[in-house]
Amino acid sequence: MAPSIARQAWLFCCNTVCSERVLSPILVLLVHGLLVADVTYHRQELWQEISLWYCSVRLLVVATIALYIGTSCTNPGFVESSESQSGTSSCTCCFLLCCGLCMRKGGSMGKVSHLSTDSTGGEPSTNLAPDEPLDSLDPESGVQMTVIDEGIQKRRGTMEIDADEEGVELRWCKRCQLQQPLRSKHCHDCGRCVRTHDHHCPWVGSCVGENNRVLFFWYLILQSIELGVFFKEGILGISLLKPSVVLMVGLLFIAIFFLMVSCLLSFHGFLILANLTTWEHISWRHITYLKSLRAERGSPFARSLWWNVA
Repeated sequence: MAPSIARQAWLFCCNTVCSERVLSPILVLLVHGLLVADVTYHRQELWQEISLWYCSVRLLVVATIALYIGTSCTNPGFVESSESQSGTSSCTCCFLLCCGLCMRKGGSMGKVSHLSTDSTGGEPSTNLAPDEPLDSLDPESGVQMTVIDEGIQKRRGTMEIDADEEGVELRWCKRCQLQQPLRSKHCHDCGRCVRTHDHHCPWVGSCVGENNRVLFFWYLILQSIELGVFFKEGILGISLLKPSVVLMVGLLFIAIFFLMVSCLLSFHGFLILANLTTWEHISWRHITYLKSLRAERGSPFARSLWWNVA
């Protein structure tokens, strides 16, 4: 019995350590450290001199690493299963019900905001959060439809729905066995549905979604600035009498990474201004809530330029 448990534990550890979520950050930070050390070794002013410029460069390196780790370790917005959601909702209802009874017992007439009483049976029910779907019954077919509430969170997006329409039907994920909220997509690499799914980034080792989109964008900004600064400092560190082959190779990689990150930053800047995700931009005609709309009119979630950026 013990050997089998030990073998299962060993397999679990191997699968965890060898997963993309762990290996990608290690490899990226390793490459990042090697390039920084290469330029710093040949440009010793970066770590020797105490001036405003060089202190800012050091702070830039630390901030870039911190944003990368934050983007990689943050939950991108995995959609929880219905069982866990119902369990959390039940616990919340019980807690609020107890609070309401205690308040009434003490003579207080305060109302519990999340509880309402059914007029037929007196059963307490909970008001759904603004970002949760509402269920309605189709009067013609009698089929239960899922409708998006108008108060859905801004970062998940709200669609301007015609007056004659009741709402937007949500998709059912067969793999996760749950209803996908608006702008969600199942990621085959992560094996989970992700809210406001943008794309799966192997460089980060996870998805870019609702919870880490902002961190990812700021990481791209700082990373492009850092690459440009270290390319400049590396050029100044080249010795004409004894040029370093290691430094030249490092500068070549820095230039390639700078072009890649700059292109990615420009593309995501466009997506932010248009209030789109990478998935929506590429697969517009295959997405349920977009394929009936004209792509020339832009994203249905977009409002004003300032609203999209904020």
